[in-house]
Amino acid sequence: MVELNHNVVSFNSDTLIKGSHGVIVAVFVTKVGSGSDKVVFKNGTTSSGTTEFTLFTATQGTYVQINRRFESGIYADVTGNAEITVVFK
Repeated sequence: MVELNHNVVSFNSDTLIKGSHGVIVAVFVTKVGSGSDKVVFKNGTTSSGTTEFTLFTATQGTYVQINRRFESGIYADVTGNAEITVVFK
Protein backbone atom coordinates (compact mmCIF):
# COMPACT_ATOMS: atom_id res chain seq x y z
CA MET A 1 0.00 0.00 0.00
CA VAL A 2 1.57 3.23 -1.14
CA GLU A 3 -0.12 5.42 1.49
CA LEU A 4 1.88 3.63 4.20
CA ASN A 5 5.07 5.01 2.67
CA HIS A 6 4.30 8.67 3.49
CA ASN A 7 6.30 10.98 5.76
CA VAL A 8 5.16 14.11 7.60
CA VAL A 9 7.08 17.21 8.64
CA SER A 10 5.88 20.42 10.34
CA PHE A 11 7.83 23.67 10.22
CA ASN A 12 7.58 27.46 10.54
CA SER A 13 10.87 28.54 8.96
CA ASP A 14 13.04 27.63 5.95
CA THR A 15 13.38 23.84 5.92
CA LEU A 16 14.97 21.08 3.88
CA ILE A 17 12.10 18.58 3.70
CA LYS A 18 13.88 15.88 1.72
CA GLY A 19 17.43 15.77 0.34
CA SER A 20 16.67 13.60 -2.67
CA HIS A 21 13.84 13.06 -5.13
CA GLY A 22 10.35 12.98 -3.63
CA VAL A 23 6.69 13.82 -4.11
CA ILE A 24 4.62 16.30 -2.11
CA VAL A 25 1.23 14.69 -1.51
CA ALA A 26 -0.51 17.23 0.76
CA VAL A 27 0.11 20.56 2.50
CA PHE A 28 -1.74 21.88 5.56
CA VAL A 29 -1.51 25.46 6.88
CA THR A 30 -2.10 24.75 10.58
CA LYS A 31 -1.16 28.15 12.04
CA VAL A 32 -2.11 31.13 9.91
CA GLY A 33 0.43 33.78 8.98
CA SER A 34 -0.46 37.34 8.07
CA GLY A 35 -0.71 39.56 5.01
CA SER A 36 1.48 38.22 2.21
CA ASP A 37 3.16 35.41 4.20
CA LYS A 38 3.88 32.42 2.01
CA VAL A 39 5.81 29.19 1.57
CA VAL A 40 7.67 28.58 -1.68
CA PHE A 41 8.44 24.94 -2.47
CA LYS A 42 11.67 24.57 -4.41
CA ASN A 43 13.18 21.70 -6.37
CA GLY A 44 16.58 21.38 -4.71
CA THR A 45 18.23 21.39 -1.29
CA THR A 46 18.66 25.15 -0.80
CA SER A 47 16.70 28.36 -1.33
CA SER A 48 18.40 28.76 -4.72
CA GLY A 49 16.48 25.77 -6.13
CA THR A 50 13.88 26.08 -8.87
CA THR A 51 10.45 27.23 -7.66
CA GLU A 52 7.80 24.56 -8.19
CA PHE A 53 4.81 26.20 -6.47
CA THR A 54 3.86 28.80 -3.86
CA LEU A 55 1.14 28.74 -1.18
CA PHE A 56 0.04 31.88 0.64
CA THR A 57 -0.44 31.26 4.35
CA ALA A 58 -2.62 34.19 5.43
CA THR A 59 -5.57 31.78 5.72
CA GLN A 60 -5.83 28.25 7.04
CA GLY A 61 -5.76 25.74 4.21
CA THR A 62 -5.84 22.06 3.37
CA TYR A 63 -4.33 21.11 0.02
CA VAL A 64 -4.53 17.42 -0.82
CA GLN A 65 -3.80 15.25 -3.85
CA ILE A 66 -1.01 17.58 -4.99
CA ASN A 67 1.32 14.76 -6.16
CA ARG A 68 4.04 17.20 -7.31
CA ARG A 69 7.35 15.45 -8.06
CA PHE A 70 10.68 17.01 -7.06
CA GLU A 71 13.76 15.52 -8.73
CA SER A 72 16.55 17.22 -6.75
CA GLY A 73 15.13 17.48 -3.23
CA ILE A 74 12.31 19.36 -1.53
CA TYR A 75 13.09 22.72 0.09
CA ALA A 76 10.57 25.07 1.71
CA ASP A 77 11.37 28.79 1.70
CA VAL A 78 9.07 30.36 4.33
CA THR A 79 8.15 34.04 4.62
CA GLY A 80 6.41 34.91 7.90
CA ASN A 81 5.57 32.78 10.91
CA ALA A 82 2.87 30.41 9.70
CA GLU A 83 3.01 26.73 10.69
CA ILE A 84 2.94 24.34 7.74
CA THR A 85 2.62 20.55 7.69
CA VAL A 86 3.71 18.66 4.57
CA VAL A 87 2.96 15.04 3.69
CA PHE A 88 5.50 13.62 1.24
CA LYS A 89 6.97 10.39 -0.03
